Amino acid sequence: MNKSEEDRYIIEMYFGNAILEIQDGLPKEILEETLEYYEEQELYLACAGIKKALDWYDTNVFTKTMVEVNRIIRDDDLSGLNFSSWDDIIK
Repeated sequence: MNKSEEDRYIIEMYFGNAILEIQDGLPKEILEETLEYYEEQELYLACAGIKKALDWYDTNVFTKTMVEVNRIIRDDDLSGLNFSSWDDIIK
């Protein structure tokens, strides 16, 4: 295994572990704090893996949200928006 392959392996290990933690319910904020810690320690391969997981999380949440919005629009079922008043919408 050459250096480049080792680096990719380390990144993927941190990515995989971070994804498992997210799926187990770890709050995103904790993972962001972990990323900051590794940045301070200058462990950039760990940072790359955790950043990749955070990007995956953001994309996944956005995609799920858009799927739900499309479902609500398609079904013309605005009850899924769960707004109790216009005040909730403009907040």
